[in-house]
Amino acid sequence: MILSIDNLEKYLGKPVSYMLSESPFRDWKFQKSVEEDLEKPRIDYIFPQGGLDLICDADDKVRTIFIYNDELRHFEGEILNPPLSSNRQEVIERLGPPSKNGCPLNDPILGEFGPWDRFARPGYSIHVEYKVDCDHIKKITFMRADIVP
Repeated sequence: MILSIDNLEKYLGKPVSYMLSESPFRDWKFQKSVEEDLEKPRIDYIFPQGGLDLICDADDKVRTIFIYNDELRHFEGEILNPPLSSNRQEVIERLGPPSKNGCPLNDPILGEFGPWDRFARPGYSIHVEYKVDCDHIKKITFMRADIVP
């Protein structure tokens, strides 16, 4: 299955069972954990070999989707618009001007982070983080509008 932004954003706010019943996700192995000690309890779904993570609310509805593209984890599907091989300029050409962006950061505790762009959409946002050593996509995050920081 080839995924696009439209394919992925449709899962936001839906029960995770909907996403997990569709191809390619239904065949992927995942680890589920429940965080009840937080102000807002959440359920995490980690797909170690799939390069995908989900965060769900206490009702098991998808809040956030993370797509990884780095040396440790790489998404096991194909993403279009933008492809994971895109550089920053190509992302902006496809998604339009970012609503917010940030510079590279070197945190003494968390380490180095590359630059990022956020693209606001009706009902959700797309956050694209770029690699530190080049301007290619490291991670794409889809977030419901009600949880965007």
